[in-house]
Amino acid sequence: MALSGIEGLIKKCKRNKKFYVYGAGKNAKCVYLFFKSKEIKVQGFIVSDPAENPEILFDLPVTGIENCPKKPDTLIVVSIVKGSMAYIPVFNCLVEHGLHNVLFISSSVMVMMRNELKVQKLQSIFDKETYRLGQDIPAETNHSIFAMPGMNGMEYHWRVKEVITEQFMNDDEVNLFSNGTPLEEFEKQYGKYYILHALETDDVVSEKTYSVYMAQSHVDRSPLQCRLAEWITPIQVGAALTEEKICRCRDDIGTNISDRNVVYSECTALYWMWKNAPKTDYIGLCHYRRHFDISENDWEKMAKSDIDVLVTTPTFINEGIGTFFALYLSRADIEQLLKAIESCWPEYLPTARKFLKARFFPPCNLAIMKYELFQKYSEFVFSITFKIEDYFSSLQFYREDRYMGYLIECLLGIFLMYHKEELKIAYTDMLFYS
Repeated sequence: MALSGIEGLIKKCKRNKKFYVYGAGKNAKCVYLFFKSKEIKVQGFIVSDPAENPEILFDLPVTGIENCPKKPDTLIVVSIVKGSMAYIPVFNCLVEHGLHNVLFISSSVMVMMRNELKVQKLQSIFDKETYRLGQDIPAETNHSIFAMPGMNGMEYHWRVKEVITEQFMNDDEVNLFSNGTPLEEFEKQYGKYYILHALETDDVVSEKTYSVYMAQSHVDRSPLQCRLAEWITPIQVGAALTEEKICRCRDDIGTNISDRNVVYSECTALYWMWKNAPKTDYIGLCHYRRHFDISENDWEKMAKSDIDVLVTTPTFINEGIGTFFALYLSRADIEQLLKAIESCWPEYLPTARKFLKARFFPPCNLAIMKYELFQKYSEFVFSITFKIEDYFSSLQFYREDRYMGYLIECLLGIFLMYHKEELKIAYTDMLFYS
């Protein structure tokens, strides 16, 4: 029989006195944990081959199919979904052993169960006395925000990839900040966390000038679902690689590295800004889909509070930043990053090593800085990346994998961490337009 949706599955299970989960792998664990969260008791697990599976799972027996109860009031929920390699063999095995009252979970229902478990687990992890999971706070796809009470009724925010819950799905007690609060750990790494919207202002209008460039590619086909502020200038990145002209401002005009966009991504705009952008008191970069939560009034707050840098809500990575970026960068990339820093800016090397072991970083190369600081930051960044490029060029490696974009994401965190005592860094949420 077929059932649609989570509610139908729950009703079916409640109508039976007993039910077993067929399988003992990742999906079976998900099914068990889901029903445990609904206070529905699972009797145990059924498998085709007991020799290849554990004897006990979640303190429940794992039983071979030949010993499976064949009673009308006993339901068997199959955790192997159609499309997996094991589905047909398991289906045949169930039929051959004469089992009945069997419910097959669809892949869509399995996804819904996993997503609901992720939300529950995130809440259990982050709903602590000092911090909470902010489900009411907008976040990028597959991310959530956790928050702590802050200044003037505002909150400190950090974003977290929901994949973090996979690490702790089977753990009843998880304490990510056993040695203090998230704020205490964060401020040890980056200095004081200034909340942009909590900064004070007055009615005096600042004469500061500011500009933010929005990196946009000719492959961005969907119309942007927001009205751009007058201080945002769209800039076409990778303009040298196409005949399409989608913006008046393009990164192939003047001194540029536009033709290296396949490895630098949005950071070809960063280089163009360094070499060509008109001087304003504040200058920054956002993306076609990633923007700053900032208003005209917030610019006045930044000026009055003498903020040096504005970045978006920091990302929290439990396993450490170096481990996280190893998903996107090769070991050679990280090694060459450290070697280039040692060669060009040796004073930054200890901070770079600390950064890779830390658990917070400013994401996606979104930053707004005072103009003079931006010049210093750009010199720091591109002297290092050009050194790394020289290394791979000497090996005749031709790459198109955005590795420089990821390395510069690291360099932003390293730069801010190194200068934490002298900079006032403010934070605001990222507005993500899907």
